[in-house]
Amino acid sequence: MNHLKVSLFVPLFVILSLFFLLRIQNIQSIPVFCDEAIYVRWSQLIKNVETLRFVPLTDGKQPLFMWLTAASFKFISDPLLAGRLISVFSGAGIIITIYLFCLLFFNQKTAIISAIVYLVLPFTFFFDRLALADTLLSFFGTVSLLFAFLLAKYPRLDLSLILGFSLGLAGLTKSPAIYFVVLSLLTFVLFDKTNFKKAYFPTISSILAFIIYNILRLGPQFHQIALRNLDYIWSIKEILRHPLDPLLPHISDIITIYTKYISLPLLAGIIFIKRNKLSFLLFLWWFLPLMANAAMAKVFTARYILFTLPPLIILISHGISSLKHRLFWPIFLLLLLPNLYSIYQISFHPQSTALPSTELGYTSSWTSGWGIKEAGLYLIERSRQANVIVGTEGYFGTLPDGLQIYTDSLPQLTVFGVGVDINQIPAKLIDARNHGDEVYLLFNNSRLRLTPEDYTKLTLVQAYDKPGLDQLLLYRLN
Repeated sequence: MNHLKVSLFVPLFVILSLFFLLRIQNIQSIPVFCDEAIYVRWSQLIKNVETLRFVPLTDGKQPLFMWLTAASFKFISDPLLAGRLISVFSGAGIIITIYLFCLLFFNQKTAIISAIVYLVLPFTFFFDRLALADTLLSFFGTVSLLFAFLLAKYPRLDLSLILGFSLGLAGLTKSPAIYFVVLSLLTFVLFDKTNFKKAYFPTISSILAFIIYNILRLGPQFHQIALRNLDYIWSIKEILRHPLDPLLPHISDIITIYTKYISLPLLAGIIFIKRNKLSFLLFLWWFLPLMANAAMAKVFTARYILFTLPPLIILISHGISSLKHRLFWPIFLLLLLPNLYSIYQISFHPQSTALPSTELGYTSSWTSGWGIKEAGLYLIERSRQANVIVGTEGYFGTLPDGLQIYTDSLPQLTVFGVGVDINQIPAKLIDARNHGDEVYLLFNNSRLRLTPEDYTKLTLVQAYDKPGLDQLLLYRLN
């Protein structure tokens, strides 16, 4: 490999500075989301109880993101911010990796364009600021992409081992990491026909990845990963029975997501790519897992295809960089204005941001945590005066986990779920009130079914508006 000059990284430094400025400003404009609440709460349990290092396995989730979040609590007191910063730094890692890829396999112009595109995509901006494992998975996927191509070009043991570590860490993050293993093998075979004789290099990578992944067997609920995966994807037998459903509806979802989160002018850049082996392999890294997800997924949202984005960004940037015009850079930057406007809306007006229909749960419905932090601050203040008991909607998820992440380890404040659509005040809350505790009920108005008589036993303390007609209501039991 050629040594890269330091001057080649000056643009990367500037773009990374802008990246952190954009990602961190107003990072909590969107409140805690359902899955964020669960992941951050697991992270707190991992930090607090040594025997719960593998607690995410109880729901079939790999724990690496939660381990990193738990470690970040040592430096950051706000639990949601701690989790979201893991995604911010993962996004920064993706920018660095795609920049390096383009320098090594294309040129500096393509590298700069790819980093700028990643910087201003609403798609990446949105998820780089959420405490979800998907950006971390995308980071390991991008590192795997880089080293899979390097290994194919320079078959060496050191590159094979680095690729294996990256694949293994991806496996500790989310199940779609299996795509990276398959694509790495495919890249090695198709990049150069003489590589058949050296197939032991990617084999070593796969074996190392398998060994790292099997760390999860230390958790007693390891088998839950396979069981829970079945809740999200159709079996091959089912897909063969209806091959176009959900494929066609999900392709329609992809078009909507791309239009909203990427923009058509940027997508048009892929038209101008040079047709060669390198572009073809990048196309496979993007297209194959994208279509596999579309064909198999029972639940389809943008974050489930986030990991397919880096190779697409590289392809788009390669196509755009091939265009020759004396006003290239002003025109290119002009094309980014709609994306910058979308980023502004997400940062400062998330309640009115027009998200794709698959993404509405982040800002509306019961999955969105408007008012939870504010309710938590009020309850924490009350717990300094009395013993506080809070019954919340649900048993896990946005509530009670979203409230528990802010009230963790407070001895005079107890939070637990009491169910959904309850039609009477739970007896244990009444018992707690009779014993002299200060008792509260926190529910979304749309999911509370109390009788008029029960409402006379409650005093409304706070009402937090949510997009649409719903409200998060905090009641005190009289």
